[in-house]
Amino acid sequence: MKNEKIILDEKSLWGLVENLNWSQDHDYKRIEGELKGLGLDVANQIHEFVSEKRGEICSQYQEDWLGEPGIGVSDDGWSDLTNDIVGRGRKVFENINTKQLQEIADSGDYYENFGYSFQFLYD
Repeated sequence: MKNEKIILDEKSLWGLVENLNWSQDHDYKRIEGELKGLGLDVANQIHEFVSEKRGEICSQYQEDWLGEPGIGVSDDGWSDLTNDIVGRGRKVFENINTKQLQEIADSGDYYENFGYSFQFLYD
């Protein structure tokens, strides 16, 4: 019997992202372990999904980030911030706006870096 690739839909992918509980402890090593436990195929799909959603935030808010008054984070900070927003889950992602991004950046209420959870996929 040949292994068939399971293609996860957006609802399932958001559910998996939310089950990683990034908002609770920001431990990318713990999350990496959980992703490994899901298998490479699923982990790759989650990674692609997170990258896509992060790209949507970057595209939608890049002018706000770089404009005046701007969102006060560096390039690395922008990566951390946008990954953090995706890691918080669908509700946060879908409701984020420029003012909230500025407030989160100004207060330092984001963590480095949900995206690190996927580094093992590059090894």
